Amino acid sequence: MDLNSQIELEIYFADHFDTILFPVLADLYLKNNELNRARKVCEIGLKHHKNNPAGLFVLANIEKIEGNLKEAEKILEHILLYASDHLSAAIQLCEIQTVLGRAKSRLLKSWKHVLFLDSSHQTAKEFVEKIEGAKSKNINIKKPILKSKRIKIQPAEKKKSTIQKVVPSAVNIDEYADPLKVSPRLATFTLVSVLKNQGLFSQALDVLDALEKKGESPNDIALERETIEELVQKLNKE
Repeated sequence: MDLNSQIELEIYFADHFDTILFPVLADLYLKNNELNRARKVCEIGLKHHKNNPAGLFVLANIEKIEGNLKEAEKILEHILLYASDHLSAAIQLCEIQTVLGRAKSRLLKSWKHVLFLDSSHQTAKEFVEKIEGAKSKNINIKKPILKSKRIKIQPAEKKKSTIQKVVPSAVNIDEYADPLKVSPRLATFTLVSVLKNQGLFSQALDVLDALEKKGESPNDIALERETIEELVQKLNKE
């Protein structure tokens, strides 16, 4: 399948509603401002992959664009319960909570999580410093425990978020080759997340290279690369 072709993606999705690649098509529709189609793809895909971070993030963006900020907030909190290292979701949650006028204590918790994921994030530094009255260089950030009282976590569902082992032997990033064709035009962090969750680490790194050429956030790219390296090392130890 050629990911450069929207038609191929649409045909493939029509025959495989349970594909893990549904966020790629949904994100493409979103970028084309086809919100109804993007939402429909997300709704179908999430029926098969309830806690898929990439699909949920696309859905959160749809809600945000349509002005449903409370619903977007709820979805972003859900994402961070299952993928606490999702920096884009963490940042967007802070932005939406700010617009919604959430309590400072709640905002502080959210911005601290952003700072934990990206210690160089300037807005997070300034917010935490302002609230706690400490210099950013002396702030000791501990990983916060993100909770959402509105979402019930089922143990069985939580297991779905674990990374499936792709090969039984030692892992090398270069071994993760796949025939999927990815062009810079379709390179997105959503695609990186999808490939990463599928264990296609080499392709995920190729997409990150494309994002770097497009001028995307160096911090986000560096964080994703570090995460992939850690995943590979973890699989090698198992």
